[in-house]
Amino acid sequence: MHSISIQATYCVTTRRNDSLGPRGRLRVFFALAAMSLGLGVAFAALGAWLILPYSAIEIAALFAAFCWIARHANDEERLSIDADRVVVERICAGVTTRTELNRHWTRLEGAPGGGAASRGLALCASGKRVPIGVDLGAAERARMAAALRRALASR
Repeated sequence: MHSISIQATYCVTTRRNDSLGPRGRLRVFFALAAMSLGLGVAFAALGAWLILPYSAIEIAALFAAFCWIARHANDEERLSIDADRVVVERICAGVTTRTELNRHWTRLEGAPGGGAASRGLALCASGKRVPIGVDLGAAERARMAAALRRALASR
């Protein structure tokens, strides 16, 4: 009879909230741009023509903000714990980074109590410090910290 050792695997994926989606973002942008341009043209027709350039600047700033939101809409973070390693994969603005840590040397910094959850969590091992749960709110970060502490403790 052979003994089979089953190692528990922990995996969590976090993503940014993208409630509008690409089409919705485009609709909202055009609605806001049309409103700003319409007000600018209306004021220009009434003789306050200096409002129009500021309206154009506002639309350009709005465009830049919506481009930034679109670029980061698919950001995600995947953390997995296997038998002897902890892997953190992060996709930020289309760039993927992967960090592997030794599970036995990894510790979680930042605790839900004392305001640490508001400043963030990090996995530390071998001189590396990897921030995790960056896009999570304080409550979700506290739940993630508790689950990670259990997963790291069950070595």
